[in-house]
Amino acid sequence: MKGKVTALLIFHQAKPFKEVKAVLGKLAVATRRAHTLADACQVLSLVDPPLLVFTESQLPDGNWAEVVYFSAEAPTPVSVIVVGREIDTNLYASAIEIGAFDFIAPPFDEIDLAHVVRCAADHALRRRHAAKNARPPTRQSLPSAVKSLGSA
Repeated sequence: MKGKVTALLIFHQAKPFKEVKAVLGKLAVATRRAHTLADACQVLSLVDPPLLVFTESQLPDGNWAEVVYFSAEAPTPVSVIVVGREIDTNLYASAIEIGAFDFIAPPFDEIDLAHVVRCAADHALRRRHAAKNARPPTRQSLPSAVKSLGSA
């Protein structure tokens, strides 16, 4: 994984935010905080949004599923990690099914979180690279039958 890893932390509650931020700081991950879904949407709409998004399950104006939805609409791919208050297999399954990269819950072990960060960042970078290289076909690369439709 090359370059600086960046993360958006969407937390209304102070305790899980401080715990996740502390571990990410040890991992040299640059962080930015959003308190609400609306704040997060502004960051996610930037031309170059953070690679990673950590979100608590409930926000004052939304929830983790909306974060996943708006993250999918970002200009470049991001990986979303849902942060629960405790291990919840139903929430984990729902998060993965809807499109989150992972689900984590306290305690936030540095080694485990480092693995999640590495895998999630690699996933987002691969998707960004694929999106960058998936250019629309040029007129020269179109089959002749398609080209002739435009000249009729």
